[in-house]
Amino acid sequence: MSGTIPVGTTVAVTLPDRYVLAAAVLVYGWPLGALLAGGAVGAAAFGSDLAAALGAAAGLVAALLAASPLRRRLERATLRRLSVRSVASISACAS
Repeated sequence: MSGTIPVGTTVAVTLPDRYVLAAAVLVYGWPLGALLAGGAVGAAAFGSDLAAALGAAAGLVAALLAASPLRRRLERATLRRLSVRSVASISACAS
């Protein structure tokens, strides 16, 4: 649907599944993977629990810093694929 949708109209917002999955990986998977990898590297390099904890913290911080540019890129791609349509005709048929 092109043009404007009047205020108060019920709408459906759709997004391809791939973008929802990419967002979930960015929010949950990326930091968790970096946390585990940082902990493993710290433990392997120095062989202590403190090094593993510091490595995990460093991995998490690095992931969070890297996630910001990735998030912006994902948001731009998502907004290009976003679909908004009026559902007033669908709800009228269901009544």
